[in-house]
Amino acid sequence: PPCFLSWMVFEMLLDSFGITGTLFVCLVFLLIIMAMFMVLKSGGVVSSKRDSILIVGPMGSGKTALFYRLVLGEKRDAPKTVTSQAPNEDTFQPGKEGRRLKLVDLPGHDSQWPAALDRVQDAVGVIFLMDSSKPQFNVAGQKLFDMLCDPSVKNNKIPFIIACNKTDLPDANEVEKIEEELINDLRDRSEMKDTIEDTEGNVIQKTLVDGTGTADMFEFEQSPCPVEVVKVSLHKKDIGPVLKFCENLVR
Repeated sequence: PPCFLSWMVFEMLLDSFGITGTLFVCLVFLLIIMAMFMVLKSGGVVSSKRDSILIVGPMGSGKTALFYRLVLGEKRDAPKTVTSQAPNEDTFQPGKEGRRLKLVDLPGHDSQWPAALDRVQDAVGVIFLMDSSKPQFNVAGQKLFDMLCDPSVKNNKIPFIIACNKTDLPDANEVEKIEEELINDLRDRSEMKDTIEDTEGNVIQKTLVDGTGTADMFEFEQSPCPVEVVKVSLHKKDIGPVLKFCENLVR
C-alpha cells in the first residue's frame, strides 16, 4: 500500500542520516516544545522583554531618590533630586550575584501616567513608593488600582512592594493605617466598574478579585499578584525591605 511504501522510504532516509527511532522521537518532542513556546510567546503569555524593575507612585514620594540610592549603592552619596519630567533608567544588579536588570524611575504626574502603564509589560517587579507623611490616598489608590487591574500584571503575576517612605518624620502615618486606607480605596474603585482593554484589545471590566471574592471584602492576599507593604526611610538610608524584594526577583 502507498502508506507502507511511504513509511519504508521515510525509514530509509532516517537510516541514511544515522537517525535512530529513539532519536527521532526526541527530535519530534523537542520541535513540539519549541512550537508551544512560540505560540505562548505570540499570545503574550511568555515575554522576552521582561527585564525591568519599575519605581512608581505619587509625585513627591521620593522615587528618584530611591532610584539613585539603588543604582549608586549605600557607599556613594545620591545627588539631590527634583520632580522628574521624564523617566530615569539605568542597569541595576540586586545583591552580589544574579543577572542585571533595568531600573526605571517613572514620573508621577498624571499626564505621564498612561506612558508609565505601557511599561508594565516589561516589568519583573514593581516598587510602589508612597510618602508616609503625605500619603495622597486618592492619587495612590488610582495608580495602584490601574496597575493591579492591568492584564499584563495579572497574566504574569508581577510582584509588588508598596514602600512607605519618610517613616522617620514625626507626622508619618503608620504602615498599618496606610495599608488600611489603600484597601478601602481599592474596594471603592472596584465598585465603580471602570473598563480596560485586555491583551487582545477586548474591553473588559477592571477588577481585582477575578471571581475569588467580592470587591467589598478585598484584601491584598486576594490580589492577582503578590503584594507586600513595608516601611522605609531614604533619609536614614533604611531601604532593606526594598533591597530584599529586588534580590528575590533574580533568584
